[in-house]
Amino acid sequence: MTLTGMKKHVGVLERAGLVVTEKVGRVRTCRLGPSRLEAETAWIEGYRQVWASRFDELDKVIEALKQKEKVDERKK
Repeated sequence: MTLTGMKKHVGVLERAGLVVTEKVGRVRTCRLGPSRLEAETAWIEGYRQVWASRFDELDKVIEALKQKEKVDERKK
């Protein structure tokens, strides 16, 4: 990545409040901004819980179908 491209990427992150840059002499350092992705992490966690619940319910349906299939085979 070019220096110009990197500066553009860092600039976008800085405007979003995700990073803070500091220039000391010729060196510019970046660190996580004040939000530190808390809101994004909470949003992702909410969806993770929703999908975990849905997959648990799907597992129950699959298990019930397997049990029904076993019972049907025994009747034959």
